[in-house]
Amino acid sequence: MVIRTEATLALYCPHCGKLQMHSFTRFNLPGAAKQELVCSCGQIQAAISSVGRRQYLLDIPCVLCETTHKVCIDARRFWRAEADKLYCSEENIELGLFGCRRIIAKTFADHKNELDQLPREAEYDDEHIDNPQVMFGIFNRIHDMAEQGDISCRCGQPAIDAEVLPDCIELTCGQCGSRRVVPALTDADLEQVKSLEFIQLIPQRRTRHKQ
Repeated sequence: MVIRTEATLALYCPHCGKLQMHSFTRFNLPGAAKQELVCSCGQIQAAISSVGRRQYLLDIPCVLCETTHKVCIDARRFWRAEADKLYCSEENIELGLFGCRRIIAKTFADHKNELDQLPREAEYDDEHIDNPQVMFGIFNRIHDMAEQGDISCRCGQPAIDAEVLPDCIELTCGQCGSRRVVPALTDADLEQVKSLEFIQLIPQRRTRHKQ
């Protein structure tokens, strides 16, 4: 039996939107004081501490419900998980994953086309977003839908470009140019996107001009 000595916690940064991976070993985590987990952009993403030898406690600030989620993870599950997801319990939005770094990386590599089309790696400044909390929630939801193949165009193109604007996210088909604007300004906009099972872009009909 192979005993894994490393585990990775991957969290989405509410400031820059990147997925930041934090790695731990069995030798530096147990018994350690609370550790702050910092994104490469400087944003504090979470804190982790051990609760005895059998559990770990995560404190994850959430910009959606404006609170700090306290997530207790069984130590055996933490070290054996492959790629378990963490969610905001209030909004049911994915906050990150924990488990094997290789499997977490592969999970995202398998969906590289969808991820590349969404500006997950693109930094956006909160000062240029009208409602950052709503935008982050909608951005996360659209990302998950793309990852699951639930965003496409009726022309048959599965890869959709996405542009984050101050009050919306604009989806564009790179093949036929179809567009769909997803409002991202109010709580009602967030609830609307959360209720969608799929998003399909519909090519606009071209009118013929009589000569």
